[in-house]
Formats: sequence, structure tokens, C-alpha cells
Amino acid sequence: MGFCLTSQISISCEAQFLKKEKIVIENKLSKNKEFFLVELAKNEYEKKKGLQCKKYLKQNEGMLFIWSDEDYRNFWMKNTAIPLDLIFINSKFEIVDIYFNATPFSKKSIRSQKRAKFVLELNSGVFKNKGFNVGDKIMLKK
Repeated sequence: MGFCLTSQISISCEAQFLKKEKIVIENKLSKNKEFFLVELAKNEYEKKKGLQCKKYLKQNEGMLFIWSDEDYRNFWMKNTAIPLDLIFINSKFEIVDIYFNATPFSKKSIRSQKRAKFVLELNSGVFKNKGFNVGDKIMLKK
């Protein structure tokens, strides 16, 4: 998804090289696992910029937003060209909420229904097509 709604920061689309990590999503019922390579957005600027300058994501790529605490998270798609699914994850790495098919360039506020410490953005449809849902877990792979 575009980016996290936080304080006003000027964003440029110059190349940004964020640390990438492998994560695994595991279906709690089937035990099916899927690997994703995600960029990590940890600081205010990285969260504000998000994926808004990207034109394309491979199927198993995305961005993981990381906070130090759990809270309700707000996002929008302003300046983001890729339709995305937003997966909200608590401090126990459990998926607690999902917003499917966020519309590119929309200024509509997307707010998590539950508190989250992490938000994972993936290409729209990938999450559902892999059979994942609320209650499944993610794991960081080093």
C-alpha cells in the first residue's frame, strides 16, 4: 500500500535501498507455508514513503512495516500505483486483520480493526490465492 499516514514528510522517488528479509506465512489449518521477500520499513521516513514510488512488485515480494508497539494502523494509497492487500499482524506474529484490494491512488483512509505491530503489503490477490487468512502466522527468516 502506499504508505502509512503519519506526520507530513516530503517524499521523493529517488532510489531507496531498504534491508530485505525473507518471511514465511504459515496457514494454521493446512500448515502450508509460503516464502516472501519483503523490504523492511522501520523508521518514519521509510514508513511514510512505503511503496508509493514502485511501479511493480513480483508475486512473492512486498513490504513489512514495523513499529515498536501495537496500535491501530492507518494507511492510504495516495501516490501508490500498485493494488495491494494489507495484512495487519500483532506482536505474537498472528494475522489479526486484512484489507483486500486497496485501490491505487485512493485517498481513502484504511484503518486496522485490531491493534497491530506489523503491517505486510503484498500484491492484491496473492494472499487470498495462497489460502491464507486471519489467524495465520508469519515468521521472519534470517
